[in-house]
Amino acid sequence: MRVLAVILMGLQLGLASAAGAGPLEEATAAERRDDCQTAVKLYQELATQGVARAFSRLGYFSSIGYCAKRDWREAANWYSKAADAGDQEAVASLSHIGRNWRFMNRGQPLPSEVYAEIEKAAKRGSAVAQYSLGVMNYPIGDAGFDATRPTPGVTGNLAEAITWFQRAADQGDSDSLVTLATAYAEGIGVAQDYVEAHKLLNVAAPRVKYADIRNDIIKRRDELATRMTTAQIAEAQKLAREWKPIR
Repeated sequence: MRVLAVILMGLQLGLASAAGAGPLEEATAAERRDDCQTAVKLYQELATQGVARAFSRLGYFSSIGYCAKRDWREAANWYSKAADAGDQEAVASLSHIGRNWRFMNRGQPLPSEVYAEIEKAAKRGSAVAQYSLGVMNYPIGDAGFDATRPTPGVTGNLAEAITWFQRAADQGDSDSLVTLATAYAEGIGVAQDYVEAHKLLNVAAPRVKYADIRNDIIKRRDELATRMTTAQIAEAQKLAREWKPIR
């Protein structure tokens, strides 16, 4: 009897907990059990109340085609709302959509409103958004990019790209540091400067999470060094040691 009483008490507590669960918890639970219709409905209701989490999840659903056809424009719209509500993961997701638009939507130009939303995040100081704007203006180092032809998702504005890559690099964004290093090594949009390129690669390498990418950066730096004098290498190393991110 005592065991039965304990079991009944547990059931009662569980029911009370479920009854007290809020709409966000209910939406999350529906998503976990793959009840997409209920999850979408609940998140949409929460979105009308301005809940950032709901904006973000609806953006994700649109990006993967959860319970509906995949729609990158709709995903960007939801991620933009989440970004405005302060969700930094949504800023990253929105930025990824912007810079990968030409691969995901071949033949379709990047919607101006998507660019505008990423630019808004970049102006707020998001390095990932700044890097994406750089790529969206001119993907330096992308062998498949032809500046003489219109490219969906890319404006072909090299000067604008350099500006955004520089702003993100100043914050220590490794992708932007490497991209700028390519620009200086090859003289793309800036005066060719091996010392600056070598410095940027030196700064980028330890900031990279994955060993294979870090090793590739080091390899590129060492290859660049073969075109430099001993004095230039020493100067680049000195500048790298003195470098500090701008916040």
